[in-house]
Amino acid sequence: MTEAEFRQELKALHGGYLFYGDEDYLKLSYAKEVKKRVLDGTFDEFNHVVIYGEDYTPASLCNAIASLPMMAEKKLVEVRSLDIKSLKKDELSELCEALLTLEDCDHTVLVLRADSHLFDAGTQKRPSEAFKQITKILTPVEFEFPVGTRLTSWILRHFTEGNIEFDPNLSTYLVESCGHSMWTLSNEIDKLCAYAKQNGIGVIEEKHIDLVCCKSIEYDDFQLTNVLLEGKTQAVFETLRRQKLNHEPANIILFSIVKMYTELYAVCRLQSMGLSKAQIATSLKIHEFKVGKYLSRIARTSPARIERALELCRDADLQSKSAMNLDTYGAVERLISTLCAL
Repeated sequence: MTEAEFRQELKALHGGYLFYGDEDYLKLSYAKEVKKRVLDGTFDEFNHVVIYGEDYTPASLCNAIASLPMMAEKKLVEVRSLDIKSLKKDELSELCEALLTLEDCDHTVLVLRADSHLFDAGTQKRPSEAFKQITKILTPVEFEFPVGTRLTSWILRHFTEGNIEFDPNLSTYLVESCGHSMWTLSNEIDKLCAYAKQNGIGVIEEKHIDLVCCKSIEYDDFQLTNVLLEGKTQAVFETLRRQKLNHEPANIILFSIVKMYTELYAVCRLQSMGLSKAQIATSLKIHEFKVGKYLSRIARTSPARIERALELCRDADLQSKSAMNLDTYGAVERLISTLCAL
């Protein structure tokens, strides 16, 4: 089940859910929403049971699921920070046996919130044993890193909640500066809103991001596209190596590369039509500083090479979505190798 599908599920929650995926911030947000939907304000402190990894035992989970709600129709059981990745075969079986208690307990809604670093779901083609066993009982809900317009919309909502105006064209700059983690972005946006209110600033500008925000030191997909754009071959492969070690989603990395070359090609076409940097930025709705980067790259290559790079990106994207493809990282590595050789 996707995040979008789960939003519909919120209307009629029942049984148990496995929250998994790379974006832990969304898991927390939706866990809070589940709490609002399940509990009715009557003895909530008794009807919301949280079991942390260090306190978990199969018996404690069974008891939490089976116990009746107090003066309410339903109760919520949450399991947090359980190191599922380290469970041995018999321990995984014990966990699943405890979860099976849900079958006879319609009064309980359960959320097993699997932290990204404590759970390995495997791949769609080759799911892990833990994923296969748990999802026989719990409905899986995957929370991926939002990208593109989804992430921009979330950033704008966050600023709106802080009563501060924010230019959506600055979203890319904010993410490139701070990284794509919603935990990090949430903290940095809160800092920007507080700074703006303290200093009577109505609209956030690029200079405010530079002044207030902590620059990202993670090796994320934006840093990869930056060094790829600059033609720094050694830095490209070092960044990709670190991303793989940090388990950065390969599909997100590929998306960023495809997006970068699509924008580069568009900038190249508009420049050939005689548009200025400002006009290109307005036409494509991207920040001028980014247009400047693209123009710098265009000056060092040819339109034919950019067009060829875009064709390679399209082919890699199609390959990654093929039913026969099991290794998206392989598709990314082959694409980068070819692009660097252009």
